[in-house]
Parts: sequence; structure tokens; C-alpha cells
Amino acid sequence: MDGASEVLIVGEPGGLAAALARRLEEAGIPHTTAAMPTDSELAALLARPRWRAVAVITRDDVLALRLTLLAAHVRDDLPLWVTMFDRTMIRELASDVPRLHIVSPSELVASDLAAMCSELAGRPRAGGVRLVDDSLRLMVGAGVGLFLALVVDAADGMIGLHESLVNAVYFSTRSVASVAGPPGAATAPVLYKLVAIVDVIAALLLVAVFTAALVRRLGRRRLTTLFGATAAPARGHVMLVGFGQVGFRLAQELQRRGLRVLAIERDAEAPCVRLARAAGIPVSIGRGDDRQTLERAGIKRCAVVAAVTSSDLVNVEVGLAAADLSAGTPLVMRLGDGDVAAETDSLLHLGRICDAHRIAAQTLLDGIAG
Repeated sequence: MDGASEVLIVGEPGGLAAALARRLEEAGIPHTTAAMPTDSELAALLARPRWRAVAVITRDDVLALRLTLLAAHVRDDLPLWVTMFDRTMIRELASDVPRLHIVSPSELVASDLAAMCSELAGRPRAGGVRLVDDSLRLMVGAGVGLFLALVVDAADGMIGLHESLVNAVYFSTRSVASVAGPPGAATAPVLYKLVAIVDVIAALLLVAVFTAALVRRLGRRRLTTLFGATAAPARGHVMLVGFGQVGFRLAQELQRRGLRVLAIERDAEAPCVRLARAAGIPVSIGRGDDRQTLERAGIKRCAVVAAVTSSDLVNVEVGLAAADLSAGTPLVMRLGDGDVAAETDSLLHLGRICDAHRIAAQTLLDGIAG
């Protein structure tokens, strides 16, 4: 490696790779960027003697694994700096590949964001349950309606037929369940019959709604519940908009700090959404820049809003919507482009800003230069 001076950056163009390239340039370290090379192209590049280190920068762990194994096979003498999310994969690679240094940008950024959120939230008393899932809201609404129908029918029986409380509840339950009236209903007063007719029709409709909501809920992933760790908090929580790698790690870190969270993610099939239930993180599916979604998630009662999607523009849109709906609610934004972060901070003054790419790029630079 005598005379080797350049750093080879391999992976996805733009984003963190571009931020690292800028940092290397500022530090006076020559570098070359290879955006998504084929295996043969990367092997030919690695064969050149001028490299001092290789940085594999990608948000795709499978791609990171492939590029890392290829680089380690072709040049096992080079230090390898790799970005990766999956902790199991990190442990396996760290034990098998020599001269490998793994950086988890999501954990670095999540730690910084969690510190901001904790400072702004203080120690709010999060409590209650918020119904953010459509099917769960329908189930609960229909269930409450059925209970009220039973109460009305029981009261109607006690007044119109002079039934005891136990008999009235018994016959009202039968009426709602099987449309079978109590004995003597045929000779009951007209008012009793009118109330019973309306009550039975309402109960039938409510049973239909409850059944439809139950089938819908059972047929898809249940991301929020009425009880337990995945119950969406009603107030005092941190609202996370964006449940990608950073959002997932941020939610875990906030929970570790004793704060309750509610995540909003637009893609129900996003990889981290599948991990939410096991991690005890409630997730609501919807657009984080949509006013109705934010109101349903309790923006006026939450402690902090954290816009942490992978898109700077979306995070700024979420910040603007949050500021319009609840100007007093503290806001934290993840931005990945230093220029965008500076412009947003100087022009809009929306809240705290975390320059995600700067944090990860500086960590990589410190390791490579050191």
C-alpha cells in the first residue's frame, strides 16, 4: 500500500456518498466515487494500487453485503468502511471479514434526534389511547353502539313490559343477537313496539359494521391496539413522521428513554413496519404531510413532532403543516443536505434541525482519516 492515497466510495449516488465526498475534499483527501458498479467493474477498480480505503455507502443491506464481500475478496489488505442497518448482519460480518469497520447511520442520527426530542419533550405524562386505525375505530364505535342498543332495549323492556333488570337484559341480548322478542311483546304498548323496532334495526346495522370492521382488521397487519405496548398514546407522545431505518431506530431510542411514540408511515409494506409490532411501536398508515392524518395522530396533544422521512422536501412539508396546525408544538426535522438544512433554518425557523448526512459523513471521515 505504499503510495496509496485515495479513498474509493462505492454505492448509491448522491445522499451520504456525496456528503462523504465533500468531507474528504474539505480534508484534502483524494477520492473516487463509483456509483453502482457491476462486479467486474468493481473488481477492476479495486485491483488498482492507489486505494488507502474503501467506503461502501448504501441504504440496502443486501447490496452492502454483496459489495463488502466482493471488496474483501479482491483486496483483503484494504480497510473497509460500510454502512449497514441490520444488527444481525453487522455481527456476522464483523466476525468474518478482516479490516472491516461498520457504521450504522440510522443509529448515529437516531441518537442525535432522540437527544433533541427528549430535551424538548421533558417528562410529559403520556396517557390514554388514541384510535388511529380505521378498522379499529369502526370496531370500537360499533361496539359502543351495540352496548347502547342493549341498554335502550333493556330499559324499554323494564318500562313497557315491567320486566326485572335481569330479565330485561336477558331478553334485550336475545333481541339484538337473534331478533327474538320477549314473551308478551305482541300485546305490549305501541310505544314499546316503536322503540323496539328502531332499536333492533340499529342493532342489525351496528352488527354489520362491527363484523365488517373485524374482518378487515383480521385480514391485515394490526399496527395499533387498544391495550399493550402498541396502543397509540392519546397525548404527551412523540409523533414520528417516517418509519424507515432512522424512524425505527429513533422510536427504539425514545422508548429506551421512557418516552411513548406514535409513528406515521405512508407505505404499509415498508420493511420497518413489519418490525414494529415485535418492537412494541404503534404505527399509523398515512401521509405525514396530510392535515387530517396529523390531527388524527394527535398533533395538538403530542409533546414533539419529529419529521424523519428520507426526503428533505417531505420533512419540510411536514414541518410547515405541523406549524400551521399546532404552532406551539416543538418540531424536530431530519435533513440530509447541508444546504437545505441551512436554508430551512435561516428562512423558515421551523424547529430543531438534524443534518443526518453531516453526522454520518463526519463519523466515516474520522475513521478513514484516523
